Amino acid sequence: MPSAVITVRSEDFMVDEKWSARFRTHHEIRSRGAIGNLNDGVEIATQGVHTRLIAWPGNGFQTESVHVLTLAPGEESALYEYDMADEAMLCFKGQGEVHLRGEWVQIEPGDVAYFPGRVPRAMRNPKGNSRDFVLVNQICPPQFDLYEPAGYYDRRRGKMKFDAIEKARKEASLGNLPPDNELHYDDSYPAVRAWNLSVEEIRRDGALFNMYRGALFSGIDVPMVLLLWPGYGVSRCGFHYGCMPPGSEAATHTHPVSDECIVNWIGSGLSLISGEYIPTGPLDLVLAPCGVQHGGKIPADAKGAAFPGGFASPPQLDLYLRTPHYKDGKYQTPAFEMLETK
Repeated sequence: MPSAVITVRSEDFMVDEKWSARFRTHHEIRSRGAIGNLNDGVEIATQGVHTRLIAWPGNGFQTESVHVLTLAPGEESALYEYDMADEAMLCFKGQGEVHLRGEWVQIEPGDVAYFPGRVPRAMRNPKGNSRDFVLVNQICPPQFDLYEPAGYYDRRRGKMKFDAIEKARKEASLGNLPPDNELHYDDSYPAVRAWNLSVEEIRRDGALFNMYRGALFSGIDVPMVLLLWPGYGVSRCGFHYGCMPPGSEAATHTHPVSDECIVNWIGSGLSLISGEYIPTGPLDLVLAPCGVQHGGKIPADAKGAAFPGGFASPPQLDLYLRTPHYKDGKYQTPAFEMLETK
């Protein structure tokens, strides 16, 4: 009998269930990883916002949660904060506003808002907008109570309800995010931009980053920028973004203590998981909990560069040890520079 397949991104791209996160248990993902997609995950509401669960304790992640948040025009979240969790919000589609550093700030695709613990935050899609406002957020560590109203967390026993979760993951409806790229560099709202703030200011009240500007890094053989990391005052969240031109290959690696969710934001290539290179495209992602080997490469005849970027927590000290920015437990703060995109 041929292996079943599930459409996870578009009409013409399929990921075999052999590697699909939908068909792997949380134990399998924890030990072997999986291929997921930003359109594939259980749907709930968090802080009054439609939420698709991508990487979370329900599918094997322990140190972080990654969700897709969607707000229609006129929708707004509650104003909320987490005492023990940091949060990052990456604008992926459309435009909207986040409550950051005490004011409403408009963000565009490619912008990343960072909120330390105990800092109030919110998001909204103004009524005058014509499109959905789509964010991909990271919460470190996971907030279990977010999953309780949907029946996926048992407060009394302190455990995830995996029987209900596994059923919901296999039955979840697919989303309709298109694969076209909207990500770009943006330096508006200079007063809240990370490159105009001190490490202490970022650590205390948060900041607005952009995917295309950070600390240059080439420790896994591809051009990258470090955005959310301790060198810029971020202690729990982690996000790095890279460019892989045709013919390039990222070094195969693992992270000793960091769970990571690596998204193909732009372009297609081959993603390494479970010891095999799997064809993946825009919106596909690699779920690589700590200790799971991963990597990627772009065929020499590819039509263009691919742009992967990963959420990881805790920040990946194993990578920073390969830079001149860390010594004896202390970080230097390198200049913000533009990602090489050729």
